[in-house]
Amino acid sequence: MIYRVAASLLVGSSRVSAFQSSSSHNFISNISKSSLPNVYRRPITISLPAMPSFCEMCGSPTEIKIPDGDERERSVCTNIECGHVTYQNPKIVVGAICTYKDKVLLCQRNIEPCKGKWGYPQGFLELKETTRQGAARECYEEAGVKFDASKAELLALYNLAGMQIQTIYRVELESDTFKAGYESSDVKFVDWDDLPWDDLAFTTVEWGLAYAKEMRKVATPAVQERTKLITEDGKWEVEEG
Repeated sequence: MIYRVAASLLVGSSRVSAFQSSSSHNFISNISKSSLPNVYRRPITISLPAMPSFCEMCGSPTEIKIPDGDERERSVCTNIECGHVTYQNPKIVVGAICTYKDKVLLCQRNIEPCKGKWGYPQGFLELKETTRQGAARECYEEAGVKFDASKAELLALYNLAGMQIQTIYRVELESDTFKAGYESSDVKFVDWDDLPWDDLAFTTVEWGLAYAKEMRKVATPAVQERTKLITEDGKWEVEEG
């Protein structure tokens, strides 16, 4: 399931404060549309999560500096016998839009953010699993449904402000058996025409369901790619690709 740290990215708030703390590390990305087409219209400002104060390898204090041969500030171990560099990378979210006889599986969230809102099963990828395996695990944990992970079809890739990448699959289930997990207060199958558009948890859930509905009769749909940005004036911007 998706937790609080990325809430404003998913819900669509214009605030960047979900990533801010007293020890946050700020940077300005100067990548423009001319150097990276179809991604950034203008420079953006993002507040990153705080860098670790202690080395994850030996426990020694760290310092923030640009390592030799690098171009960004990192958290670097001060122990000369260790010197470990900690890299912060985007989180990977995996999910699946499950269908059975032209009905789609929805879960009602039992945790914040967006408790009580609806969406398809999704959450953070775990170590030692593929994105398909992670999507299948999330579906079982949240809705009690099982499927062969190898049969999941990649449907969408969403890049959220360089902080999170969502990999969304679609899969046809072999039965309509389900059971709400701890993170779901309710689970149900609904007709495509009865999707609760005004009661969905996140903007990306709306994107995924709308595209899955559009592509439901297409045997091999093109992968939808969308990028959601925070501009330097704190506003959201969405682009295809």
